[in-house]
Amino acid sequence: MALQLDHLDRLPGALSAISVRDIREVFPNPTLVEIAGEHEPPLFISTLLHGNETTSFHVLQLLEERFRNKKPHRSLMIFVGNVAAAEVGLRRLEGEPDFNRIWAHGDTAHHRLAEEVLSAARRRGLFASIDIHNNTGRNPVYGCVNALRPEDLYLAATFAPIGVYYLNPPTTQSIAFSHLAPAITLECGQVGDPDGLNAAMDLIDHMISIDALPKTAPLPEALELFETVGRVLIDPSIRLSFGEAESTDLALREDLEDLNFKWIEQDDLWATTTSNPSGLKVVDEHGSDLTEEFFRRDGDRILLRQRVVPAMITADEAIIRQDCLCYLMKSLR
Repeated sequence: MALQLDHLDRLPGALSAISVRDIREVFPNPTLVEIAGEHEPPLFISTLLHGNETTSFHVLQLLEERFRNKKPHRSLMIFVGNVAAAEVGLRRLEGEPDFNRIWAHGDTAHHRLAEEVLSAARRRGLFASIDIHNNTGRNPVYGCVNALRPEDLYLAATFAPIGVYYLNPPTTQSIAFSHLAPAITLECGQVGDPDGLNAAMDLIDHMISIDALPKTAPLPEALELFETVGRVLIDPSIRLSFGEAESTDLALREDLEDLNFKWIEQDDLWATTTSNPSGLKVVDEHGSDLTEEFFRRDGDRILLRQRVVPAMITADEAIIRQDCLCYLMKSLR
């Protein structure tokens, strides 16, 4: 399947009058918008890599309004991603890859689209990269970085007091762009969270207005930083539930979603299972199996082997099966 990347030199004025479901009226295809500003290099902003995470759509509307009749202080490169999924309110369309898993080598039309965007950014050079997302599960607003450089940590601390360092999965936009410039993924809470939208706009406004990023890392009290050490996957053949349910193979503890960014202690219950194997797997950024390091089985109970902090736990089964259950983290500093 061919994927066309459109090019614009401004955000369409019609953005202000439409809802996200009407997005293909102004962006019929994935689009790279390059807005000339007073200073170079540009700030890169990635939007709608997941079609049902709509905070970035509202960022687009606000940026269009803000720069309708004036130049930004800094040039902007804005990628508008999975417009077809956004039109129908889905993370991604059935049968297509995740738009935030195509930024490493691959030979699909989606990988070629990502490489076209990357090549354009590489030619221009970047001031910084910001990728905007929402969480499906209940999480605080936080930023993710893929390098521990002072500039990346400054981005994280400016966005929120909680940050996550991760290298898994290695195919995300943020990891690819971290090789070009300081880069961050903004996790703006659940869709409709005004705090997430406000924090995203505050960071973008700040990055547009400043002339240089500081070379000194923020103080530890300005940023509580975690490191992702594992990604929790569920076997797709397993029948899944939260809490006890009939005809289920794996019953995750009912309050699991409430434990995002909270310490869970060694030997605490994670799930119960009637299946052998349990269908629960932990992998690192290389795909190596770490399950035995984090979970142990005691009869039909699955217990934690060590103290961890989970993030991005969601009770949405479709998201769990399309992506993962959650990430496991440890404090980094």
